[in-house]
Amino acid sequence: MEGGKTRGRPNIQGTHAVGTALKHKQCDYRSRYIVILHYRSYGMDSALDVYYRGLEGVERESTRKKILRWARDEAKIKRLALKYSTSKLIRQRDRGIGTVLPEEAEANLANWVSQLRQDGIPVSLSLLAMKARSIATDLNIDPKKFKATHHWVRGFIKRHKFAFRARTRSGQMRDDEGEAVLLEFSERLKKLVESENIERIYNADQTAVNYEFVPKTTLDTVGKKTIWIKCAGQDKARATAMLLGDSLGTKYPLFIVMKAPESKVKEVVQANLRLRNGFGAEVWEEIEELHERHPSRIYGNPSAWWNSKISMEFLAYHFGHRRGKDLPKILLLWDAFSAHFTSEVVALANELNVVLEKVPPRYTWICQPADVSWMKPFKSILRKSWFEYLMNEINTNRGQEFKLKPPSRFDVVDWINEAWDKLPAKTIVSGFAKCKLVDAPNTEVPSECSVTPVDFNLVADALLETNVGEILPDSDIESFII
Repeated sequence: MEGGKTRGRPNIQGTHAVGTALKHKQCDYRSRYIVILHYRSYGMDSALDVYYRGLEGVERESTRKKILRWARDEAKIKRLALKYSTSKLIRQRDRGIGTVLPEEAEANLANWVSQLRQDGIPVSLSLLAMKARSIATDLNIDPKKFKATHHWVRGFIKRHKFAFRARTRSGQMRDDEGEAVLLEFSERLKKLVESENIERIYNADQTAVNYEFVPKTTLDTVGKKTIWIKCAGQDKARATAMLLGDSLGTKYPLFIVMKAPESKVKEVVQANLRLRNGFGAEVWEEIEELHERHPSRIYGNPSAWWNSKISMEFLAYHFGHRRGKDLPKILLLWDAFSAHFTSEVVALANELNVVLEKVPPRYTWICQPADVSWMKPFKSILRKSWFEYLMNEINTNRGQEFKLKPPSRFDVVDWINEAWDKLPAKTIVSGFAKCKLVDAPNTEVPSECSVTPVDFNLVADALLETNVGEILPDSDIESFII
């Protein structure tokens, strides 16, 4: 090869590779176009000798006629051969040849999908096919001829530039409604801050953390009927973590609520609540060790849910130093969960000079700093901790039957505290800025912190669906707590 390197191994025997023969296979559009170009340049006999070696008699004559037919359709074959998506096709059926919906009906169907998505209604393959068949029936198209098959649905999605997207939020409210509520909420709070001479804005929010993050999907062999995912039997076990941050980016010690069985002896129950945050005497030794290891405070009850008693402990722990002092007021934003706003909790907040404000119910996704900026990176770090734990279990069980052990109370508390510690202060501030409660910082603030990828990213991707979820702000469960 003049002026460059030769490709492949050197030929030392004088033989050459035999060109591709097309006589025993169906030709795609790319191969047909190559044959046509050869025919145009060197003639029919050369094209037959090069691409259809060994054909004689009737077979050679039939192939000659086939090449002539290709040459007559050269414009179409060239168009399909030069397009990547069609070059490997053996045949191309133009739109309208089969029984399909008219273009106007398809346009109406696409508009129907867009309108549903504007209202937040999910559109699945089944729903789309059902609507298409309904339109076909209205147009008197025989149901046996148009069935809105999987291939037609996929073609419709491609033609109209739709794609299946992952859910980023769910709820009844539209984005424009949320923006209007956010504007009204932020303006009201700014006036409150000015009129009450409030020094700082705080936001507290709770979230559920599962002991096991059992995924909904996994890599497995194609065609396998039963897909088994082994778990440690703790996929329903969870804890509740209450996060607290302020508008300056300060993060405060977490409050964690874990499950603790209730004694059948009334005096023991009262002693546990009064002396040991709801835990029994034996478990309390572990809790004290965790208190020494981390700044977080840990409480226990049979459901692992937040309640009004813990709300009062929370206020006393974080703001008790304000009692009896002439300090500027502070503002604490809490969602509308009833345990946050009982008469006892409100009275204690007033005593501590803390102004309690409810985040608008059903709009926490846009009006609460924690939901807007903190929770996603916080849970991403929790997922990473679970993946590291899973990989360690896999390595530990190497060479023997794999038995996944559930994470201990120590593991879960460690994960929660480490995730909170790794959350950058600028992420905390960005939540208040995006909720229009403070001015946005001059530098760009990411909505989530960066997490260094671990070495087993493929495992992480396969296990990305997790069971870490949020406690709904408008859920009222206090009545179920003993």
